[in-house]
This record gives sequence, C-alpha cells and structure tokens, in this order.
Amino acid sequence: MNNQENIKLLVLPELFPEFEGDWMGVFIEDYLKSVESIDTQTLYLRLTGKRQGVIDEVFRNQFKVRRVNLTDKKVNALLKPFKYYTWFKEGVRLGTSYSDTTIIHAHGAVLNGTLAYLIGKKLNVPFIVTEHTGPYSRVLNSWLKSRISKFVFNKAAKVLVVSEHQKKEVLKLGISQEKVEVSYNPVNTNVFKADSTSDSKNIAFVSRLDEFKGGLRTLKAFHKISTTHTAYRLTIVGDGEEFTVIENYIKDNNLQDKVTLKGTLTKPEIARVYAASSFLVFPSRFETFGLVVAEALASGLPVVCTNQTAPKEFVNDKNGILVQPDSVEEIAAAMDQLITNRSNYNAHKIHKQIEDRFGLINFGKYLIEVYRGVI
Repeated sequence: MNNQENIKLLVLPELFPEFEGDWMGVFIEDYLKSVESIDTQTLYLRLTGKRQGVIDEVFRNQFKVRRVNLTDKKVNALLKPFKYYTWFKEGVRLGTSYSDTTIIHAHGAVLNGTLAYLIGKKLNVPFIVTEHTGPYSRVLNSWLKSRISKFVFNKAAKVLVVSEHQKKEVLKLGISQEKVEVSYNPVNTNVFKADSTSDSKNIAFVSRLDEFKGGLRTLKAFHKISTTHTAYRLTIVGDGEEFTVIENYIKDNNLQDKVTLKGTLTKPEIARVYAASSFLVFPSRFETFGLVVAEALASGLPVVCTNQTAPKEFVNDKNGILVQPDSVEEIAAAMDQLITNRSNYNAHKIHKQIEDRFGLINFGKYLIEVYRGVI
C-alpha cells in the first residue's frame, strides 16, 4: 500500500454525537477530522435510539455516517442477549456492504471490536481497536468482558490505548505488549487556541457533572478562596447528576454573583469560555485520557488537575498543578497558587505542547501510518 488514497477506512464508533452540543462520543469527530484526507465511512450501531431503523447522513456536511438503531423502545434485561445477537447479525450484514474497505477501526473492544473481527473475517481485511473504557477495572472485573476483550485484542492487528496508564491496565489481560501502542487522543487545536489572557479573573470547570469529575469539589474549593480573591469568578460548564446539588450549594452560600452555571455547551462555545478564563480546574478521580484538560491546555490555560490516572502524563510544572482530587483543601491551595503565579505560565508554549503532541495534523499522520503498516 503506497499511498493514503488506497486506504478505505470503516470506522465503528462506540459513541457518536446525535445533536449540536452532544458530548457523547464527541472525540470521534476529532478522529475523523484528523484523517479526512482518506476515504472514510462510519457505521454507528446502537441497540436502542430515539428513532428505529437506518439513517444515512453527512455529519456536519463532512463525514458519511450510517446510524442504526435496532429499536426505539427500552429492552428488557432478559431479552438483551437475544437483541445483541440481532445487533451483531445486522452489524455484519451492513458492515460487509462496505466491500471496498481495506481496514476497520473499532472503538471499544467488547462490542465494536467483536463486530470488527466478524466483518473483517468476511471481507478478509485487518482491523485495529482503540480502547477508551475507563476505569478499565470495569472490564477487568467482569469475567465476560475481560475474556471478550482478550480475544478481540489477540485477533486485532493493533491495539491503541489513550494513555500509558490505560496500557498498564490493558496488559493485565495477558496480551502481547508489542501489540499495544499508546496513541493518546486527538485535540482540535484549530478550535482550542491560545487566545486567553493571564489577567482574566475567571476560573473554568468543564465536564459532565458526575460526582467523580469533581464539579462540587471545585465549587467548594472556590468558595474557600473567594473571600481572599474577591475579584475572581467561577464558570461551571456541563450537566449531570451533581447539577442540582451544585445549584443548591450556590444558593445556600450566596454565591450567585460569583458562580455561573452554563449547562452543556458546544466545543466552540467552550473554547470561548476558555478564552475568557485564567485557568481550568478539573479534579477528576480518573480519566483514560483527559480531553477536557488537553483542550484547556490547547487554549493556553494552565490547569489544576488530578494527580491520578492519565492527565499527569502531560501536565507538569510548566502548565499546571497536580492535586489529590478528593482534597478540597489541596484544590483550593492550588487555585490560590495559580492566581498568585499566573503570569509565570506562557499561553503559547502551553498550546504548542498540545499541538505538537495531540494536534489533528500530527495525530492524523500518525494514524494513517498505523493504517498503512497494518494493511
């Protein structure tokens, strides 16, 4: 295979955005953007969805996507094994219709990896898998998922993982170390640019408001420093299980003038929040990669970030401060330290680190080389 024009890629994503601002699987768009120079088709199968059937679309007028929902009704737990049999059968039927495919890229081993193996066997083409599951203990602690994953990884031509931390977890399955490669994730540095100014008095938190992500802990830490740093404000972007708790904490502590809840925003809107902020706080307990952190860094923002799992692989003393994610006191102290020393952080150097390591151009070159090597 001498050139990328001969690569015919079939992508099987685990998640894919359904509407503008949908965060579910939004990282897949960056994968597609990074390899837009090659012929790509995306087949996105779900057991249940808002609309039953097959929908062909050109996502954002750019990516050819076939969405498939087996049903628009909730599936009884007892019937799920039978429904998944139908899911695989339909997936193989549709997947083999892409007869000019030369390589399959599946995201997630258990479902899409298995499907990629079955389609690849029919079409006689290789497949690779990118694993995103976090924490990976959800796979390791499941007898069925761990065995399926091990089978799929052994059959795959290449296994890509999104951090060194995740590689260590995946290798616990007992697969060949030579087969597993750390790719990280792509970051759209065209959207997330170093436009922020160090004299901004806004602090950002961006994430789903799930408890482990640390939205409430960030708010409590901000509350601690707000009497000392009276000019500073906190902007919280996202929605989820903690939204009401956070909203009530703001009311109960009279922080309405200091804290803004933005809800769910699109990536360009998040980029504008970053452009108007001084730094990001993101004390998540675990991240397989930490896309929120990488996008904030791409925007030139230093970060207060978890000292656990993947983000510490690219957060250092030149671009942020690592903290114990469950310690409100540590988070508050790091916020205070960043406010005091904000001028020591160079936005353009922080951006360049991310662009060089995860930017779409370099990531796309890397991924296409992986495809070529496998084919």
